[in-house]
Amino acid sequence: MDYCPVCGQKMTHDEIESHKIMRCSCGYIDWDNWVNLSAVSVCYNDSGEFMMVHLKGKSKGKITFPGGFRNLGETLEEAAIRECYEESGYTIGELELYKVYTKDDIRLVWVVFRARIIKGSFLENNETEGVSFHTTSNLPDMTKLRGSLTERLLKDIIEEGKKDGR
Repeated sequence: MDYCPVCGQKMTHDEIESHKIMRCSCGYIDWDNWVNLSAVSVCYNDSGEFMMVHLKGKSKGKITFPGGFRNLGETLEEAAIRECYEESGYTIGELELYKVYTKDDIRLVWVVFRARIIKGSFLENNETEGVSFHTTSNLPDMTKLRGSLTERLLKDIIEEGKKDGR
């Protein structure tokens, strides 16, 4: 950002405590610390199985949890509900904050909710080609997990399952 979003003046490069910033004479500081925020859901059916989505496109063959970016004006819960429906066809409810994961190299934050599947069945869409249901004793093919955040989340679910005897 070269120009101040507050007053429109050209900003200058500066440094505060070894952090590179852009500063405006009006007092505005751009800390360059923005992140992309995704709402992700671990959705459980009545049998206690969690759902994963099978991706299309450049990530074809990979699986992950339903989720995606929050739209402006949405709560994180609304984003999680919308993304789950868009990617799976399933309606979820009873959302509870579960975990937060970060991946700074791509400026990404996953806010993860646990949720209960209320109703639905897979609906054809442009992001996923299907869903599958798993337990800690019936895990997906670990070589097909999409990215380190999916791996970290699944690892936490497995560890939690061990503690709870699932």
